[in-house]
Amino acid sequence: MNLILAGPPGTGKTTLGRLCAKLLGYTLVDTDEEISKQTGKSIAEIFITQGEDVFRDIESNTLAKITKYKNSVISLGGGTLLSDINRSIAQDHGVLICLRASESNIEARLANNDERPLLQSNQENSSSIRVLLAQRKTHYDSFDLQLKTDDTKPDVLAEHIVDKLMPWHHTITTNTGGYPLILGVKALTYLTSMLNNHGLPKPNLIISDTNIAPLWSNKLGQQLSIPVLSIPDGESHKTLKTVHNIYDQFLLHDLDRSSLVLVVGGGVVGDITGFAAATYMRGIRWVNIPTTLLSMIDASIGGKVGVDLPQGKNMIGAFHPPEMVLADPETLTTLPDNEYKAGLAEVIKHGIIADAELFSLVNSKSLPLSRDLLQKALEVKINIIQQDPFERNERAKLNLGHTIGHGVEAASNYRLRHGEAIAIGLYGEALLAEQIGIADSGLSSKIEKKLASLDLPTKCPGLSTIQIKQLMSTDKKKKSGNLYFTLPTSIGAVEYGVQVEDNILTKTIERLTE
Repeated sequence: MNLILAGPPGTGKTTLGRLCAKLLGYTLVDTDEEISKQTGKSIAEIFITQGEDVFRDIESNTLAKITKYKNSVISLGGGTLLSDINRSIAQDHGVLICLRASESNIEARLANNDERPLLQSNQENSSSIRVLLAQRKTHYDSFDLQLKTDDTKPDVLAEHIVDKLMPWHHTITTNTGGYPLILGVKALTYLTSMLNNHGLPKPNLIISDTNIAPLWSNKLGQQLSIPVLSIPDGESHKTLKTVHNIYDQFLLHDLDRSSLVLVVGGGVVGDITGFAAATYMRGIRWVNIPTTLLSMIDASIGGKVGVDLPQGKNMIGAFHPPEMVLADPETLTTLPDNEYKAGLAEVIKHGIIADAELFSLVNSKSLPLSRDLLQKALEVKINIIQQDPFERNERAKLNLGHTIGHGVEAASNYRLRHGEAIAIGLYGEALLAEQIGIADSGLSSKIEKKLASLDLPTKCPGLSTIQIKQLMSTDKKKKSGNLYFTLPTSIGAVEYGVQVEDNILTKTIERLTE
């Protein structure tokens, strides 16, 4: 994964490139230095003796060569990406950041520098730097990732680039191989680069839903020049009928086992399309781009895909991991507040399971969640699924809140959002844990207060206790006709495979519905 630094002359591309390369353990490649090595001439000499057009041709050829390197920090000349071809090459081969600085700072940094042929005064009583910045303002403004380098020390800026702007990358290992999870600011802007970096082809088709398509998927489809299919939004459409419609689109667009499908949306579209990909031609490849908080930190990770039956959620499914998960926190900015809050239930769940610090840090003041908190939530699930990729033991920890939660969700006829139902399940299962004596005293109250502080429900008044129990009895996590719960013992620890007496379960659900 390359880091590519663009921007006007004098913004610190070489200085920061050298520092970033050291922090990352990468090789620094400076385009101007590479050109000088190849030609035996300085940049100024090439401009004087051969002209700018020849220089730009040499620059383009050099860029095409060096972007094929892996794990490099590439410092570009100030005008390298004025060419659309060059810009496309750069965007397809690394994380591209445009560095910026004020005119006065650039002037001070480049004082007495005669190696910048385009910065020689070319208008009477006018700064050539001012002219250059004015001419290229629209160009430099057009980059998605920007960083000002005026008033911060270079070593601090380099650490910011490496820690905050470069994506967090983790390879999720399973018994059948592994796949990359990438979490990064503006990650959609370097999707093609990530596909290239991991040896994946251009996608053939985007599957999204009717809510997400106009926000993200249609634009992405235009950028990639591929069709977009929008399926109806919502759990009620997570059916075999929808899967059949997706099969029809696969056939219409001539997809085969070498094809790649891009899935953009929440957990529902990910589950449905992942299941279609698992079963079409006995399995085709797919990439998951989660756009909801719930799917980003939970549903998109682990390779579980499936659809619902009237009798219960995810009753038909498979394990078919994506080739890649690309998570861009910016996609969460278009989520309605209630959807974002619903996703927080899964974050809290992860804190209860294995990260007391995460549980403590997530509150109304920490919203929207930083990339670091998203990463902490992801790490809980990753650690568990890598130990148990096929849900045979340890992975049962992730069922916390879901046994009651799924019953509540179905009993509400899916009027409650998944995350809202899970919040109720988290509180209800904490009550169970206290009643059977495996939880710390006051645990349920602590969980209830945390959920309430995030405007998440902890009760479902008006729902039928009998119906919730009946729907829980069809839960796919049953073994030999018995329900087994994952219950919290403290914040940061759970116990799975727990049976609960029926009278205790009934009284607890009655307490939730009163």
